[in-house]
Amino acid sequence: MKKPFALRRKAVADDRSLAAVVPDHLILATAAALAPSLAPLLPDATIVTSLQQLQTELVRHDGFAIRLASVGFAKRIPASLLAACHAGAVNFHAAPPDYPGSAANHLALYEGAALFGVTAHVMVPALDAGPILAFDAFPIPAGIGHRSLDELTWPALLRLVQRLGPCLRGTAPWPPAPALSWRGTARTRASVLALARVTAAMDAEERQRRWRAFHEGPDSILTFEQDDGDVIYKPGGRIRGWVDGIVNDAIHGWAYDPGRGPVILRVEVDGQPLSDLLANSFRGDVAAAGHGDGHCGFSIPLAAFPKDATLIEFLLPSDEWCRLPGGPAMLIPPGA
Repeated sequence: MKKPFALRRKAVADDRSLAAVVPDHLILATAAALAPSLAPLLPDATIVTSLQQLQTELVRHDGFAIRLASVGFAKRIPASLLAACHAGAVNFHAAPPDYPGSAANHLALYEGAALFGVTAHVMVPALDAGPILAFDAFPIPAGIGHRSLDELTWPALLRLVQRLGPCLRGTAPWPPAPALSWRGTARTRASVLALARVTAAMDAEERQRRWRAFHEGPDSILTFEQDDGDVIYKPGGRIRGWVDGIVNDAIHGWAYDPGRGPVILRVEVDGQPLSDLLANSFRGDVAAAGHGDGHCGFSIPLAAFPKDATLIEFLLPSDEWCRLPGGPAMLIPPGA
């Protein structure tokens, strides 16, 4: 067993460099729902899902060099707990450095950003203000909504965690830091709610920007000004569904729109439209789950796609053609 960190080296009160200390133990702070996806990427980390659990683990490992990794952790970590992480703390921020704090997906769409991404940075007491360690970017598809942008961001975040896993454990050097800095201060919830409000005095362009940034999904916070007060936007119907994946040389899935007819999906191959697809095949499992009469399934044989196809997307009909959850279907594994 290693000697306690305090016996091997003096406390690093003035030296918080991640490269200066090899961690004895790694703690991963995340939400309970995200833990199953993250655990295989950091198999030697102790997972905590609350501040109380984090404090308990830090006390239990008192005297050792602890490194903390935070991914999708809903609580702000107090400075006292960060100070107990003598091998440093790293946060994986589901947004570019241009958008510290929350609601980054809404803000990026409102501003018409061309790129989004994920950022790894050193944690300091101030929110999203520490030195940036790594940043991975991806283009924002035209017309996408905020929920669909989230569905693109999560896989990118997992890839960044996987790439930096050896660095977190101290078994590989950190990559050269990108020449990036945070832009502005983190937005407050009050400022975001104000941005999600549409008034009669706004011009058409401004109304469209706010609509795009906030309306998607049943949990929309978009509000409209009316004579008798503000009204919360309620979508007429929410399409539910899932891309199940490849079974017996075909891609299967389902899409159901409550109160409406069968859903027509748009099929894209590597970002290019291929065809439209009517989801009306019977799915007994979907009917048993309470999604209508079950006539909402689809199946498309792999032979229908070009031989060099890599990614197959199924898009839902709306003003933004958002992605059906569960996709894309990957025909050629990366590096194959």
